[in-house]
Amino acid sequence: MGKQWVRQQIKKNKVQETVGRVIDWVTVNRRQAGIIAGSAIGALILAVIFLYGRHARNDAAWDALSLANGYAYANQEDTALKKIDELNAEYPAAPASGYGLLFAGDLLSHRARYPESAKYFTQLLDRGQPKSLLPFALNGLVLESESAGQCPEAAKTAERFLQSYPDHFLAPQVHSSLARCQEAMGQTDTAKTTLQKIMLQYPDSSWASWAQERLKSAGSAGA
Repeated sequence: MGKQWVRQQIKKNKVQETVGRVIDWVTVNRRQAGIIAGSAIGALILAVIFLYGRHARNDAAWDALSLANGYAYANQEDTALKKIDELNAEYPAAPASGYGLLFAGDLLSHRARYPESAKYFTQLLDRGQPKSLLPFALNGLVLESESAGQCPEAAKTAERFLQSYPDHFLAPQVHSSLARCQEAMGQTDTAKTTLQKIMLQYPDSSWASWAQERLKSAGSAGA
């Protein structure tokens, strides 16, 4: 409580200091700048308060995400998810909210609660922000759909990922999931093409070795 009060006082003092500087500047320069003092000062003060308020909201959003993480690591997943939902409702535009959605999706996916995890990944994709998290949300949807035995949905999302982010470091993982789903759906030739693509695009990697072994197994089964 003491630290929080100190932080609030520091922010409050910064706002007061900045507003004071704005008023001093307008007072000294209003003739040269042609500023009408009353309305200009009011507008500038509102702008300063808005900027500091936005920073304060972002800080509060990160604090809420940190709290949700703490509950998750204490094995209080439902409480953690409740905090994520509250964060998402109260600070929908804050970057921390997007990270919270991704965190919730991953947490539920690891607990095999696939329909719930898909809800969070989809929310993040629908929001479209932060953009850097969108590949992770798509990859999460691919993996949870495959794990849930929903290979048509997984393949469709995998293709969407590969069209949008072909050079992303998660692309080989998505390729592998796509190949497995194609095999599961009986699309043998298409799966072989995907495995060959992995070998060509990621040579001398563990993904290429995995694809080669998969092709060998498929050939042995066919023989």
